[in-house]
Amino acid sequence: MLWPIKIIRLSIVLLVVLLFFEAKVNAGTIAEKEIWSERPDDELYVFGLELDRFTLTDGFIIYFDGKEAFLPLAGITQVLEFPIDVNPIEGTAKGWFLNEDRIFDLDLKTGTVKFKDRSLLFSPDQVERHSDDLYVSLTELEKWFPFILEIRFNDLQIGVRALEPFPLQERIAREARRSQIGSTVEGDELDLFIPDNNWFELPFVDVSIDASGRNTDNVLDGQVRQTTTVVGIIGGLDADATFIANSAEVLPNLRLQLGRRSINGDLLGPLNAREFSLGDVSTPDLPLVADNTVGRGISLSSYDLNRLEQTNRVTLRGELAVGWEVEVYRNGELIDFQTDSNGGDGRYEFSNIPTVAGLNEFRLVFYGPQGQIREKNERYFVTSELAEPKKGAFRVAINQANRDLISFTDQANSREDDGENRLIAQAEYGVTETLSVNGGIASLSLEGDRRNYLSVGAQTSLFGALGHLDLSIDDTGGVALGGRTQTQIGSWSLSAEQNWYQGFHSEQSDNSSVSGHLLSKTSARINGHLPDYGLGHQPLSASVTHEISEDREWETQLFGRLSTVVRPFNFALSSTARIKEEQPVEADARLLISTLLGDFRLRGEAGYGVTPVAELERVSLSADWHIEEDFGARVNFTHTGGDHSLNMVSAGLNRQFEKFALGVNLEADSEGDYNARLGLSFSFGHDPGNNSIAVKGKPFARQSAVSAQVFLDRDNDGAYGPNDSLIPNAGFSGLALPRNVTTSEDGTAFISGLEPYKAIEIGLNNATLEDPFWVSSKQPVKVVMRPGTTTLMQFPVIETGEVDGLVLLRELGGENKDDIVKEKMGSGMRIYLVGSDGERVAETVSAYDGFFFFDRIPYGEYKVVLDSEQLDELGYEAGGILREFEIGGEEPFISAQDLSAIVKEKK
Repeated sequence: MLWPIKIIRLSIVLLVVLLFFEAKVNAGTIAEKEIWSERPDDELYVFGLELDRFTLTDGFIIYFDGKEAFLPLAGITQVLEFPIDVNPIEGTAKGWFLNEDRIFDLDLKTGTVKFKDRSLLFSPDQVERHSDDLYVSLTELEKWFPFILEIRFNDLQIGVRALEPFPLQERIAREARRSQIGSTVEGDELDLFIPDNNWFELPFVDVSIDASGRNTDNVLDGQVRQTTTVVGIIGGLDADATFIANSAEVLPNLRLQLGRRSINGDLLGPLNAREFSLGDVSTPDLPLVADNTVGRGISLSSYDLNRLEQTNRVTLRGELAVGWEVEVYRNGELIDFQTDSNGGDGRYEFSNIPTVAGLNEFRLVFYGPQGQIREKNERYFVTSELAEPKKGAFRVAINQANRDLISFTDQANSREDDGENRLIAQAEYGVTETLSVNGGIASLSLEGDRRNYLSVGAQTSLFGALGHLDLSIDDTGGVALGGRTQTQIGSWSLSAEQNWYQGFHSEQSDNSSVSGHLLSKTSARINGHLPDYGLGHQPLSASVTHEISEDREWETQLFGRLSTVVRPFNFALSSTARIKEEQPVEADARLLISTLLGDFRLRGEAGYGVTPVAELERVSLSADWHIEEDFGARVNFTHTGGDHSLNMVSAGLNRQFEKFALGVNLEADSEGDYNARLGLSFSFGHDPGNNSIAVKGKPFARQSAVSAQVFLDRDNDGAYGPNDSLIPNAGFSGLALPRNVTTSEDGTAFISGLEPYKAIEIGLNNATLEDPFWVSSKQPVKVVMRPGTTTLMQFPVIETGEVDGLVLLRELGGENKDDIVKEKMGSGMRIYLVGSDGERVAETVSAYDGFFFFDRIPYGEYKVVLDSEQLDELGYEAGGILREFEIGGEEPFISAQDLSAIVKEKK
């Protein structure tokens, strides 16, 4: 009988042990859940968060300990519209980003982040659990998501640089395109303001001067180069003039463009044009026929502004002042860069850059000789919604190829047909939302002979793919047929193109690597991102092109480019191989490098010939160091290989003052020659706010400006008068506005660098006003301005007060039936603030204790009333006498404006 007793005792002991172990585990789990991170208040900062220069939020809390910044995971994913659910209590975050295939699963307990096909471990000190959010180090966030974060303490901003198109960016691009359809955007509560400009307005001017002295073979030679850009309104037209002068030439070259643009399509009466230009203009790309070519002439278009000429490629072209360089990125991928010496004509030109399905965010980063940095963004959305249903559009352009409007010297011909006249005309009609038809004619010179062309085409979408079909004939009977398609599968963009030519000769059919005229051209391209196996963000572009000439000569060209970001550097390695019939393979490679962040910026290029001769063709490295905010240094090294090898090194210092920028540079080469350069640049424009000339060290001629005046509107008439007071140190709100602009002592601010022909939101930031009871009397607006113009805007500020009171619900009775027999506080009651004209000014709801409160009420006469409809629904009626009161300078705070309601008598 002892065995059952022993078994029972042993079972009790085991049960006690198990219960004790479970209690320890649960206690550990509870203790683990109660571990919260705490940081001192002096490590807490409030930043703004911006994407593509658009402010997403002004109240973004981060922690910074002097070494690492920690950002709120839920905060940043919500602002960027990544549907990720963050649970600080459990220490988890689950959801996806960019598309539903890109899953995100974070577990703080295991220290892992799971993605679709990989997992990453993170150190416990990289993710902190706070009561409001999970705070993640900046370094770790950049490993998880395709973006770069730039923290700027000088203006308390965090810049988000997308390395892939975000859904948020695509939505902004769609809304921007829809906004061109009419003067307002559906769902947009802000008024659109388009200022009236005079027939002539004082222009904006950018000046860049480069003076150099060079010793070559012991011979001293001096040279001065200058680029001056003047932009304004002449005769009611937008005028853009560029003067390019060189002391080695007698007279300067002049490029001039006059025209207008309109987002509403209301130019030239019944033509409903969106833009027209004369002077230096471009003739557009025509499928199978013509390339985009600049020259002096005239153009007219009713297409949407910034509309792609062909959906599979784009040409980016613009003015580039002396000494400047420019980089181009597509969706965060470094594509190419150029200097002012590449073109030699004061322009940059990136020809036929391939586009991808969906959003194409092209970012142009310009670097000036005195350390200036500015950016320009161009968005193109490749979609089947290119033509509005039941509406048409047209485009006509005539010019003289590659000729400036005014040239006092003979311009060299880079092509046989330079200087010849050319005409391109196109039209398009939207049949349905996914089908459009188009046609075009062209007349141009080809190899010295005049050729005329007629083209027709259609565009449609099927199963998510965008397709084009084009047919063209020339005046000799030649025929060309082409088809191309673009689609997106997950994060990969695919495109293919097939063209056939039968006795057809044109700029596009002759622009090939094979000798003679083309018979066939086949190409395919893929763009996407390699899976991240711990190597970071890696965009990949690859293409294959196969050409066959009429003489049956063929060539296959293979191209690949792989980019990666190794903070703070951006690398792009590309290679091209050309395989020809019965000829050795030709191949080369090119490495581009650029920094994205910080005080140290590096830009470089290395070109290497792989076959048939392996040699280093060119190496160029340029480094900029911002020693202080407005003071920097630049070092450059260049090696040119080949038969005439040459090494050159240069170093310089630059300083950006408020009104101008100055730089000095010394360079020497391996042949014993040396050169000294002095650079000066500045910009100026008319400020009508104080009738003065605003001078700045950063260029702004091709942009717009606002001259803002902020004043205390004492007579409340909305206009500045003798009794009003100007307000200094007032700031402004708006997605595209500079962050650090405030009014000076005279209450004015000159806000330059605003993008023309785009709706720019601008309003007064009430938080910057010195008195908390001052508020702007005007709501923010969206203003569309023209380049080289200043819009005068007044921001009246009014004084406000407060009013409070109680809501009492009563039941009357007693002998006189007027005695209060029951009374309680009225919670949840709706109260209106009514002006002297009977209009409702504001409304609120009473708190649990019946208390109500109105703040920021402009001075004036008012009364407060209960909502009669709500009272009727609840079985009450208003009681007591309504009293009017006045809020003013002598009595801005009104208290005890109690309201009562009594129970209705039963009938």
